[in-house]
Parts: sequence; C-alpha cells; structure tokens
Amino acid sequence: MAIDDPGLLQNLANELNYRLALTLNSLVQITADSAVAVDSLVNIQLANGSYLTANNLRSAVQSLVSVNARPLVNNSYGGVIHPNVVRDVLNDTSFNGLTDIVKRDPEMAKMLYELPKNDDVIKFAGVTFKQTSTAPTVTISGNTYVPKGKVA
Repeated sequence: MAIDDPGLLQNLANELNYRLALTLNSLVQITADSAVAVDSLVNIQLANGSYLTANNLRSAVQSLVSVNARPLVNNSYGGVIHPNVVRDVLNDTSFNGLTDIVKRDPEMAKMLYELPKNDDVIKFAGVTFKQTSTAPTVTISGNTYVPKGKVA
C-alpha cells in the first residue's frame, strides 16, 4: 500500500481529528474540575453510592445564584457530565425528579425514549450540560466511581 493512498490518508486524518477532539474534551473536563474548587459554597458533595438527582441539580444552581455567580450564555450555567451520570438522572423516578417532570410534556418526553448522544447537550434547571465519556473515574476502597456532574 502506498503512503499516498487516499483511503489511508483519509483514515489517518479521521483518527487524528478524533484524538484532537478527545484532547480538547479532556481540557474542558480538567477546567471544569478545577472550577469546583473556586468556591466551596457551591460544591455539593454526595455520599458514595448515591446518585445525582434533579433536586441536586436545582440545589447546585441555586447555590450558584446565592453567591451571585453569573450565568454563561443564554442565562444558563454550564456543566460537564459523564453519560453514566446522565443515566442516573434520567432513571430518577422520584416525585419531582427529571423523569416525573418530562413525562408530562410529549416534546420533552422524547428525552426518555431517545437517549442523548455523546455530542448532545442536556438542558435542565438552568444548566446546559455537555456530556462526555472522558470524565475521570475515582477508585475508593477498590470500587470505581464516576464523579458526579459539575456545574460551573
């Protein structure tokens, strides 16, 4: 196979683009992780083994409002979230949880049937989340956990 083969060059270009996207994604994640340490008043810790819920998201947003944090674009805060955490939030069937809220509106209920793709954004409670599978994991006592979504 010649090095000037168009198919080979296209595959190399695709792989390099994919790796560049992962690198940029990691930079955004690292920035979001360090942003939580800016003000401990807005860092909401959950116990190990507990899940992120719609109530946690609303509490995080209100914590930001209480310290006069300015929203980003379109009067919304920004966040980075792992797909496994998105699953937890979508599976929250408690009263006033995300599923309980969106099931009442046919347009919003589509979120429950068509899970968000990795390049989708998720908007809820004044936060626009970017989903990323490159969020780091944490090992505690031999168990691997995915850190909860972070709101900034």
